Amino acid sequence: MARLLVDTSAWIEFYHPKGATQVKQALSQALEMHEIAVVTPIAVELLSGAKNEKGYGLLTTDLQALTWLPLGSEEALVAGRLAYELARTGQRVPTVDLLIAGAALAHGCELWHFGDAHFVTIAAHSALEENNLKIA
Repeated sequence: MARLLVDTSAWIEFYHPKGATQVKQALSQALEMHEIAVVTPIAVELLSGAKNEKGYGLLTTDLQALTWLPLGSEEALVAGRLAYELARTGQRVPTVDLLIAGAALAHGCELWHFGDAHFVTIAAHSALEENNLKIA
């Protein structure tokens, strides 16, 4: 069962030939255990960065093998609450990151990322479980 939502920042490290070893190992293990989920914003960000048609096809195949979490009204309302709470502290986070965090919270997933301070901020003000693989 998917229990991890992996942000684009970590996927970039995973796919980069010189990406961080700890990310490659952690994601490889989670993939073998079928623990990783994806949401549409992450898929769009990954696919937009494909170097060529072959790379686009490989990414598409990889993404289709993951568990896809819905991103509908429930997740949007969670993201909206996050945005509201953060705004009360004077902090703003990009909408895409709020939606990703909202999906993780709504579906009980831990959010893995690679040095994305927005997720650290969200976690500091919510129940989001995040794992910064940059310092793992």
